[in-house]
Amino acid sequence: MEIKLEIPAEIFDEGFPAVAFEARVREFAIMELLRAKRLHEHEAARMLAVERWELVEKMERAGIVPAEKEFDQIKGELGKAIASIKAGGAKSAAKLGGPRRKR
Repeated sequence: MEIKLEIPAEIFDEGFPAVAFEARVREFAIMELLRAKRLHEHEAARMLAVERWELVEKMERAGIVPAEKEFDQIKGELGKAIASIKAGGAKSAAKLGGPRRKR
């Protein structure tokens, strides 16, 4: 897909070149597609011609949580939930006079 913008040429000069502006707009579009979860990170890295760590830095600057950090957050939340359930089960068993046994 190609998106075209009509911007007056006189806006651009040596201090603000059209080529640099085009690159920034392209990067912005790719980052927004990442934010909307319409691109995978490896696709974005390829499209931007950057290494994975460079993409992660760009994502973090843009306020986008990289996948591995998102997974770490989920893993931490699940760990807390499991620990809470286990602790709750131990408390219930103690109140009933010991561990529950299957009959």
